[in-house]
Amino acid sequence: MGNEKKYISKTDFHNGRQFAKINKHIDTCLFLLEKLISYNTQCRLEVTERFKIENYIIDYRTEQFGYYDNTLKSIYYSCYSLKHVFDISTYMNLNGIENTIGETLENQRKYITFNAIVKLCSIFEYTRGVFEKEIPTKKYLDNMKKKYGAKADSLLLLRDFRNTVHSNGKWDIEKKNGDLRYFLREGEQVLKSGDVFKYDYWKLYIMIKDCLELSKLMALDNEATKVRQTKIKVNGQNVVSVKTEMTLKDWDNLFDQYKSE
Repeated sequence: MGNEKKYISKTDFHNGRQFAKINKHIDTCLFLLEKLISYNTQCRLEVTERFKIENYIIDYRTEQFGYYDNTLKSIYYSCYSLKHVFDISTYMNLNGIENTIGETLENQRKYITFNAIVKLCSIFEYTRGVFEKEIPTKKYLDNMKKKYGAKADSLLLLRDFRNTVHSNGKWDIEKKNGDLRYFLREGEQVLKSGDVFKYDYWKLYIMIKDCLELSKLMALDNEATKVRQTKIKVNGQNVVSVKTEMTLKDWDNLFDQYKSE
């Protein structure tokens, strides 16, 4: 199935040792994704039950998990497509895009992995930014690390991975202060300027799970905004809902806020 073999029958390909090894590898990735999708659902339910958030309320503390769910499922679909790499490669060649099965597999595998890192990092970072607005501090990232420990470290490392992907897979020491250090199953990795970053799927799984839990913890630590939109629409506009457990002081602050606007 190597790059030197441009043509191979579908039967021979699926009966070969290399496909059996590839298929086992894909199944491992699918298994890890299934665990992440399930864990994300658990996080959403925990936040929903803690704050008793009704289905008609648009509350970012629970809405964020819907974005994660969609993204993780799209990664799952892409990963499963690797099982059909023979058909994909054949279709490409028939349409004049010359490549071998090995090239198709490797290019698609890298695309799925790097796209997953970039996409997940982006939505985790966005969520962190939303919650950051509710915490008045100039050193939010430092405080986040102090409060959430390893969970915050995983988000920052995922961000480093994302930045490395954007630098053609190489660590750019000019944009950071020092080497990039992290651990894989085979031991500590130390990337110097220009080094290609290494990863394994178990490491990515742990980092993403940590980020899901970090999002849950930040959600549990944040109060709902006093005025929230609902999923109910009148004349195309979302109906606004106000927190009912408001004190007189809360109402005064709310009116002062609207006066200033």
